[in-house]
This record gives sequence, C-alpha cells and structure tokens, in this order.
Amino acid sequence: MKKQLLILLAFISLSATAQYSIGNTKIILKDRSRASRSILTFIYYPATADSTDAPIINDGTKFPVISFGHGFVMTALAYQWLVQALVPYGYIIGFPSTEEGVPPNHSDFGKDEVFVARALRDYGDSSNSFLFNKTNGYTAVGGHSMGGGATFLGMQNVTDITTFFNFSAAETFITQSAIQTAKNCRQPALVFTGTKDCVAPPATNSLAMYNNLASEYKFFANIHDASHCQFGDPHKTPCETGEAFACQGETYITSQDQKADVFLLLQSWLDFWLKRNCNAITSFYSNAGSHLSDFDTMQSKVIDCSALSTVTVVKHHNAIKADIFPNPSKGMFNLEINDNYSNAMLTLSDLSGRTIDSKMYKNEKSISLDYSYLAKGIYQLQFSSDKGNYIAKIVVE
Repeated sequence: MKKQLLILLAFISLSATAQYSIGNTKIILKDRSRASRSILTFIYYPATADSTDAPIINDGTKFPVISFGHGFVMTALAYQWLVQALVPYGYIIGFPSTEEGVPPNHSDFGKDEVFVARALRDYGDSSNSFLFNKTNGYTAVGGHSMGGGATFLGMQNVTDITTFFNFSAAETFITQSAIQTAKNCRQPALVFTGTKDCVAPPATNSLAMYNNLASEYKFFANIHDASHCQFGDPHKTPCETGEAFACQGETYITSQDQKADVFLLLQSWLDFWLKRNCNAITSFYSNAGSHLSDFDTMQSKVIDCSALSTVTVVKHHNAIKADIFPNPSKGMFNLEINDNYSNAMLTLSDLSGRTIDSKMYKNEKSISLDYSYLAKGIYQLQFSSDKGNYIAKIVVE
C-alpha cells in the first residue's frame, strides 16, 4: 500500500507538469547509406490535439528526439505506455517498424534506431518538414529486448546521439554480440532490467552489457520482481505467451507498478541529458533513493551538473566552419564564419529549448553578439545557413 501511494503521488506531481496533447503520424525514411533502406517509422509528438497528423505545438519550445526499438516478434506499436509517459512532457518519439519478422537482423535494426533519431532531429532544419524548427538537437536511442540489445550495436563509436537507454536488453547473436560491442559505446547509458526476467536474465544479458560499457556515465537499475515482457504494453504481442512458457510459476509486480518504477528514473534522466535541466539529476537520485526497496542499482560515477559541460552531443555533419570567442564571457561574443554562404539564420536558445534571439544574416563573416543582458548560464547558439550549420554552447558568466 505504501509503495502504491508513493507511485500515485509521483504521477500526480508529474501530471501537473504535463502540458501537451499527442499527435501522431507515420513516414517512410530512406537511409541512402544503405541502398536507400526503407524504414517505416511511427512518430508521436507534442500537438494541438490528440489526433493523427495534428499540427505540432507552436509555443516556441524545441523538443528532444527519441528513437525506440521494439522487442523480438513485437511491433513498433507495442509501447503506447511510453508515448503517454513522455510525449505530454515535451518529447518527440519515433518507433522504427523494421525487423518485426523472423529472423531479424540485429545489426540492421541497431542502425535503424540510430538513423531514425538522426533523421527526426535533422528534420528540425528542413523547411519542408512538420518538425521544422521544432527539434533542439539532443537525441536518445532506446529499445526493449531485441531492440535493447540492438542499441548497443547501433551506438558503437557514435558521438552525436546524446544518451541511450534500454529495457531488459537481450544479447544479439545473429550478426554481432551486444555484450562485446558495448565496449565501443561511450555515451551516457541507463540500463533497466527485472530481477525475475527469465527470458533475458540480467547476468547473461543486460548486466554483462552494462559491465562492458565504456561510458563515463552509466547507471543500472534492476527492478525487484519485474518481468521481461511488462516493459511493453500488456497483451499486444506474443511476448507474454513465450514468457509464460519459459518462466512457469513466476509471479511479478503489476505491469502498472513496473512501468511506474521505470518512469521515476527515465523521465528525470532524459530531462537532464536531453533538456539540459540541471535540477533533473537531483530528482533522479532522489527518486532512486526514496525507492530503494524497488531497485538494485549501480553506477560508474556520481553524475552532477558538470556533466552537461562536457563535449556536447549534437549533430556534427553538414557543418559550416565557424568559431565563437571569447567563450565563456560576460556576454560579448564574436562569431567568425570561415565559409562562404548566402543566407543564414542565427538562433539562441536556453536549455529548455526556448528561443531567446533570432536574426538573419547575408554573407557576413564577422558577427558581434551582445548577450550581456542574459542571466548567467549555458545557452545553445545555432547558425543555420544554405551551406551548413554551426552549433555551439556559449557560457555567460
């Protein structure tokens, strides 16, 4: 009863901050680096109404992007609980629907997960996209079971995806080993599993992957009495039938309680890394500490706000050569553009994605910026031109 009360209070608190309806659409993305591989993707986003193809909200906020991969013989639509948990709080989520058949190609699926995150993020720079000027440049890749294992394959040596997370990640064996490729994954990682997962037991699956991670910041949360399949929507796929056969006689916490435990940590983790909300890491540790009876946890090192000042994890491609200095400063900055361009827009946003400044430029190479009126803190500057983009974090002291 005490646990249920705590979870209810947490949801009441979180629901008070939810502000968006959920729009949805589907598009076919083409990965030209892989023979124009088609990736049907279901997309959910903050909208003006709960409906298909509803207009995306237009309140000046830019949103982080998440790509999430489904489990084995599960579907991209089997995670509506995750949509309901995150989109109303300002997230865009894409679900690639590839590799739903048998046998799946785990390596291709991991690449799909990363490609979808990048593609939706970059739609923020495309004037032809409904996401134009709506993405904040920060991205996450997630997955469950097979899709969780595939995140380790896809995230090898990747630096432009901000963080990744997974639920009961299963070892991949057809093409590459997730346990082995974890050694090449360096981005911040949040790994969930369940103590009663007998489909992909932690010791030989997600825990082994976690231990091999090269990430400076990594956190492992083993939910007491949680199952493998309850990380998805209930009774939507054959997962539970297989679990009942493989785990005969097991009893678990309720699906609702399991997802509530995930939500307690996942939202604050994503708010910290993707929205650059320093206070969120305090909430993360507070939630973990107040629910010690629900989790077995471990971490590589304590995370604090200084982690947000490390090398940023925004897009590196289609770049225009530029430099901004001095940085940090009291508010006076010089932006030097070292490439030719015709037209460009400069935007400055705070860490919540709110646009603070926006100006147009025409082939100006040396630009003086006066932000001395801003409060001390970290801001994101984006210079979007017809020849490419330049993105930098600036610090006002």
